[in-house]
Amino acid sequence: MLVALDPGLSALGVRRADGSLWGLPEDGIPHLVNSSAAVFVAFNRAYEEAAAEANAYEGPDNDSDAAEDLAEEAADAHTEALVERFEAIDAAAVAGENSFWRVAAEELGYAMSV
Repeated sequence: MLVALDPGLSALGVRRADGSLWGLPEDGIPHLVNSSAAVFVAFNRAYEEAAAEANAYEGPDNDSDAAEDLAEEAADAHTEALVERFEAIDAAAVAGENSFWRVAAEELGYAMSV
């Protein structure tokens, strides 16, 4: 069953047999997003909390290499903490290096270190 559609990009569907949510790229292979709708909601809440934390991060006060390294370390730690939180909720959803939620967590970290 189709749940959401982003024309020209992808869709989100539910497998009726088990209730799992799948990303359905127009020109790619379907991939697991979450094992259920309830877990999808839990992931969204965790992501929103992490995004608020990332947005509140002010980083170092200067542009030195050391300050840049500190910002990068903070971003990496934030990303890893979110991935670990995701793993505790639905490990299969972040099992792949390029899984939807793992990439989302990494993108959040990249935004912190810029």
